[in-house]
Amino acid sequence: MTTLEDIKKDLPDDVIDQWLLKFANQEGMGWPPPDPPTGRWKLLITHPLSWWKDVTWTQEKRDCGFDNLSIDGRKTMNNLYKSLILGEDNGFGGDDSKARFARQLGILLNTGEFERPPVLFPIASGLSPLDGNHRLYAHVYAMGVSDEELAANNFARPTASQTVWIASHKDGEDPG
Repeated sequence: MTTLEDIKKDLPDDVIDQWLLKFANQEGMGWPPPDPPTGRWKLLITHPLSWWKDVTWTQEKRDCGFDNLSIDGRKTMNNLYKSLILGEDNGFGGDDSKARFARQLGILLNTGEFERPPVLFPIASGLSPLDGNHRLYAHVYAMGVSDEELAANNFARPTASQTVWIASHKDGEDPG
C-alpha cells in the first residue's frame, strides 16, 4: 500500500492527498508511477516524476472565474453543468458527482472559501485544473446565483479570488 510518506518525498502533502494518493492506492497503480507514465497514470500526470520534481507548488489567491480557466478547464465546467444541472447522462463526474458538487457549493456559500485549495497549473489558455473540478464548478455556479436567492437563504457570494495551489515548472514548461 502506498502511504503519504512515500509520495511526500516528491510533492507537498495537500497536493498529494487531493491529487495522487487515492489513485496510487487503486489496484494496478502504486508509487512511483512508471517512467514514462502509462495507462491510467498517463491521464493524471503527463510527464515522468523527474519532470514533476522540478515543479514548485505555492498557495496563491487567484480569480477562479470561468473565463480564467484553461480551454479544457472550461470544457470540464460545461460538462459538469450538463451532467449536474441539466441531468444529461454524459458519463461525466462519477456516481457521487451530485453529492460532491452539493457539498462543495454548500461550503462555498456558507464560508465564502474552498474547503481545500484546488490544484491548478497555469497554461497559455488559463488555469488548468489538476484536481478540484467539483470545487471549481461549485465556485462558477455560486458566482451566477442571483442576489435575491443568496439573500433569501442568508448566503454570501464567494469572492472571485480564492486560495489555490499553483504549480510552476522551473523551466516554464506546462504539463500539456
